[in-house]
Amino acid sequence: MKILKQYIPTGARHKLLFTSHHAEGMNFVDIGALLARAIESSLSNRHLSFVAEEELEKIIKANVCHSSEIGDYIAIRNIGILFEPALRLDLHAKFSTWSKAYVLIVDSAEGTIQKDIFYLAGDTDSSYRINLSDISYKIHYDEI
Repeated sequence: MKILKQYIPTGARHKLLFTSHHAEGMNFVDIGALLARAIESSLSNRHLSFVAEEELEKIIKANVCHSSEIGDYIAIRNIGILFEPALRLDLHAKFSTWSKAYVLIVDSAEGTIQKDIFYLAGDTDSSYRINLSDISYKIHYDEI
């Protein structure tokens, strides 16, 4: 975790880090698998977006960890499900809120960032993106 501490914006309103570094002792939560399992029985429910919103918040809160180096954090991976149109999640608002409350660590293998826009799976033509222009973030890649 110590290596990541230097990349986490201190004093910033948001603490968002995209990284390929999986520090010892840091568990990345497979948000895709957990959310899919949580909403599986509600897929035909006309209130699917509401159910997904509630389940996602439960997953996040249940998986917040604490580190003496960086404080409370949530590390997530497999985030593609969050972009599913049927779920109607406001990812900009989610990332903003989560990164204010905790250090939000996102596995950088999930996509790319160009001009303050995160593109899922690196597809810059995709509508699967989050505008990060008003969210403080850092990017850290492991050196090979």
